[in-house]
Amino acid sequence: MSKAKSGLASVKRDFSSSSVGSQDAIPWDPTPPKATSSSQTTSSTPELSARETARERRLREIQNALNNRSTPTLAEPTKPSLPSKRPSDPGLSDALQPTKKPRKLPPGYEDDGEHDLSSRSTAFSRNKATYTPAPLTKRKAGTIELSGEQKQILKLVVDDGESVFYTGSAGTGKSVLLREIIKGLKKKYGRVQDAVAMTASTGIAACNIGGVTIHSFAGIGLGIEDAEKLFEKIRRNKKALSRWTRTKVLIIDEVSMLDGDLFDKLSRIGALIRRNMEPFGGIQLVVTGDFFQLPPVGKSGVKFAFEAAMWKQAIPRTFNLTQVFRQSDQEFIDMLNEMRFGQLTQKSIDKFRSLSREIVYEDGLGPTELFPRREDVHQSNNSRMTRLNTEVRNFKSSDGGSVTDPTARGRLLSNFMAEENLQLREGAQVMLIKNMDEQLVNGSMGIVLRFADPAKALEEDFDILGETTVAVPGGKKPASSAVGKTTASRGILYPIVEFSLATGAKATMMVKPESFKVELPTGEVQASRSQLPLILAWALSIHKSQGQTLERVKVDLGRVFEKGQAYVALSRATSLQGLQILNFDPSKVMAHHKVTEWSKTLQQAVLDEW
Repeated sequence: MSKAKSGLASVKRDFSSSSVGSQDAIPWDPTPPKATSSSQTTSSTPELSARETARERRLREIQNALNNRSTPTLAEPTKPSLPSKRPSDPGLSDALQPTKKPRKLPPGYEDDGEHDLSSRSTAFSRNKATYTPAPLTKRKAGTIELSGEQKQILKLVVDDGESVFYTGSAGTGKSVLLREIIKGLKKKYGRVQDAVAMTASTGIAACNIGGVTIHSFAGIGLGIEDAEKLFEKIRRNKKALSRWTRTKVLIIDEVSMLDGDLFDKLSRIGALIRRNMEPFGGIQLVVTGDFFQLPPVGKSGVKFAFEAAMWKQAIPRTFNLTQVFRQSDQEFIDMLNEMRFGQLTQKSIDKFRSLSREIVYEDGLGPTELFPRREDVHQSNNSRMTRLNTEVRNFKSSDGGSVTDPTARGRLLSNFMAEENLQLREGAQVMLIKNMDEQLVNGSMGIVLRFADPAKALEEDFDILGETTVAVPGGKKPASSAVGKTTASRGILYPIVEFSLATGAKATMMVKPESFKVELPTGEVQASRSQLPLILAWALSIHKSQGQTLERVKVDLGRVFEKGQAYVALSRATSLQGLQILNFDPSKVMAHHKVTEWSKTLQQAVLDEW
């Protein structure tokens, strides 16, 4: 396998074409050497050492139990030229198929996670690719290097106080820029906490930025009444009225899912409450999102926010980010750009169809399957959980917050990625949903090795308690970096997870509860949850994957039904090598004609020299 590049190329490209501009390599840390294949091999009958640790003994027991499981013999299927029709239950059938043989996992651990696809076609069962994901380069710890266009927008918002809308294709750093904008605005306004209102069109997006939904901020409930009636409603709500009068900057994330009529209502409400006939009563707006992704849901058809009567007047400056960070392969970037506009070339169609091959990852972690429906996600994750002959352990969250109404509170809590009841087993594939440090970040994948009492772990596996032990490929001496010391609490068993880092290294840590919250601009915490920052990661909904970066992705496009879903799902992947697509159908690649026409009018940001 060829050596991966040590820098992540940032590719400038035109918004409406696949032409390439300049390429500027960002100086990130070099990639460590890949582990040799021999280091990944385990014996079915390992020799015991007199000094065998408790961890090694437990891993050996798991391995032996899995290797002794009998598996049925599968008939060899006939080989069709191409599947004539998709299976009756695509995507989920993988999880229910018996295994042919165990695949190789990290030393001391084996799992039966290889999914047999022979019932579909030999195009899937024979055309396998063994793949080690190319290590992602990372920014230096504690630093964020913004591109020139990102710096330009940051200056306009924080220093000049201008209202802006910025967009860009998936992976252009919209979320990174928004976090820097929020940080800059909070520093600018200091102790005036309620000066900056962080909102989003959906609860999940709001939680990701530590804010609330635009409906909750505005105090409008469902917002189905006209602006004048909503204004009267807000006047009777002292907290909502205070938010409207004290807010200086209103941030709206994921604007693609905000209805155009609601945008106009909010603008009118702001003018009435603040007695200022400017849009939103003169509040500075920072609006971001990609209209090519998931659209708003309306009873009378789709009306995008950019179709609102007050859109242009409320937001005079519009920018399009063009520098791609998530993917470094120009071919993949161009293919995603074509998909974004719903105009695939035959070359791209052929390439996407060739990605139906099964990928067997050398480190044993499988891909995350993306589904459009939550029921499919639960079924897929649960079916894989039941195949693990290990004890189920339940972790119940501790919830709180100022909202006491059970229905309203439940609605807020449901937006957290952290689950109310999390079930885990030894061998479960999980994803970290909160940044721990510069290496263990939201989206990091891992396998639960075992569960341990923090106090007892001091005696057995001290190196993993309160620290991240980083095993560097190539036989180099492991290094460790503090993630936050774990306090010993006897009687509670927490999962010990081996994570695969983006650099190609391994990190083993004990995962303890973290806090998640929905917070108003005033600092009032409407809902909070303390829970392990983990979710099962065999499957994830396309909606929840929005904004995620995934190295290993599997998508069955046969189930996609909404415009933008295929683009959102496939653009989560960092490379073609880590992407598997089943039932690729060009007709599923749909861009809304309104968005396509509107995008042609976008103003390209004119950058100063930095």
